[in-house]
Amino acid sequence: MTIISPDEYTLLMAASDYERNLQAVNIGKKYDLTSAQILAMLPINQPANQQSINTTLPPTSNYRFEYDPSQDASQRRQQVSQAINCPGCGVALGIPAIRPIKVTCPQCQLESTFTE
Repeated sequence: MTIISPDEYTLLMAASDYERNLQAVNIGKKYDLTSAQILAMLPINQPANQQSINTTLPPTSNYRFEYDPSQDASQRRQQVSQAINCPGCGVALGIPAIRPIKVTCPQCQLESTFTE
């Protein structure tokens, strides 16, 4: 295995990814190696012990929100003209401009009446 000079090694270790690739090409020409062979000599490219990431999702039955594609739901969505925050949990709710209006929060099930 060809060993590059300490100065070249330091230069490669200090460079950013793009600069490191450019320097590896130049150093590779000097030693008649490819840039991939030069970069393989660096400890940066050694695979580290990767920790496993938990990618499992909680069961969807825990979620209460469902999309309602019905015509009635579409008409209700078109009537939304204002946004309020639920006094119980703070979730944003879209409501029409009709007053007084009784709203049940889908998040916390708190029933509130808005007059203003």
